[in-house]
Amino acid sequence: MEKKVCFPCYRRCEFDSLQEAVDFAQQMPGGLSVYIAEIVLYNIRFRDCLREKGVEGVIRMLIHEAPAISGDSDALKVLRRKWSDGTGKRVADYDIQCMPKNHRFHVLDCWFDGLGDVDSRVEISGNPRHTFLKWHSREAHKQNLTGLHIGNIWEGYPVFDSSDGGDDRSYNNYVFSRTPLTEDLMEQYCKRINSNFNACMVHEDIPVELLPILYYNGDSDWVILASAKPKKKWYQIFSRLIS
Repeated sequence: MEKKVCFPCYRRCEFDSLQEAVDFAQQMPGGLSVYIAEIVLYNIRFRDCLREKGVEGVIRMLIHEAPAISGDSDALKVLRRKWSDGTGKRVADYDIQCMPKNHRFHVLDCWFDGLGDVDSRVEISGNPRHTFLKWHSREAHKQNLTGLHIGNIWEGYPVFDSSDGGDDRSYNNYVFSRTPLTEDLMEQYCKRINSNFNACMVHEDIPVELLPILYYNGDSDWVILASAKPKKKWYQIFSRLIS
């Protein structure tokens, strides 16, 4: 069973176990309480547990994998405050997974060799905040033999003074579609999906029909992928019913 853990952190994002991740986070400024909610939200197995068994269920799972969590009262308070019964925020029925940006992954049955491979296949990109030229078609993109179409909704890093003028980094949201991506369709993505902190469009309120979405903040070693849960095979459903 996959036991690796990944969460957004500039110094390091992937760990071989939850215990290793906890040991690392407890040495960071603010300690584990700063990262514990993202560890749950951005790793599929913890999301599934939270959705099915609630906050106390996921706390038991976390402590089972990393006993040190039981003694971190601040981290436990964060989890209970965020997802306590009656006031807890909803966890969407789709998957969200953090992973290293060079990690090989698949989207809609198509495999990609990391973020660079995805970006090389972008057909249309743009910033909806631009007044004149919002969308730009990339003529030199690599063709995808599976017929999958990729677009990039980006936003530049904020400029506070003249020293920021040469900063060409951007926040990037990659969208994937079975049908060709037109400017009108890209506008629909922008209108129907809110962007949160750092222009991130991966969160708990994405219309399922617009999945998947891959987010990259432009200056880290990790990406976050939101995707529909894979459909269970008939034998998986039967096995669960009789277990």
